[in-house]
Amino acid sequence: MPSRIVEAEYLHYYNPARNSDKVFNIFLVEEDDGRYSCISEYGRRGTSLVRVVVCSNKSRPVAERAFRKKLDAKRNHRETPYWDSRAGSGQSPYAQELVARSVPASKISTPVTADPIQEQKRAEGRAVSGILNQGQIDSLEI
Repeated sequence: MPSRIVEAEYLHYYNPARNSDKVFNIFLVEEDDGRYSCISEYGRRGTSLVRVVVCSNKSRPVAERAFRKKLDAKRNHRETPYWDSRAGSGQSPYAQELVARSVPASKISTPVTADPIQEQKRAEGRAVSGILNQGQIDSLEI
């Protein structure tokens, strides 16, 4: 039996004032031998995410405790509290990698997920150009 994700949480943090757009994903994984691991990945949206093994080869209660502790720390962080992400597994290379290993290649379909930040910007009527401070005077222009 290949490794499988038992529980997963997909979070994001977005603050345009700080130019911050980050994702944090955490997984409780049942390994081939019946033991459990807790794996997280984080980084700026659209970049390669950093993968960290929070705990490995533990009993389920120990791995779940590590999973909950890390998840609560991210959700309740004083300066950068993370929220649930609607993008889900579409933003996670690790989740896609596990699915690809457990499902024959002919059965894999890539989910089409929209970026919630881009949707929010479009809904506000602003064009998404990727240019910071567009329409504002820059010190170099004076």
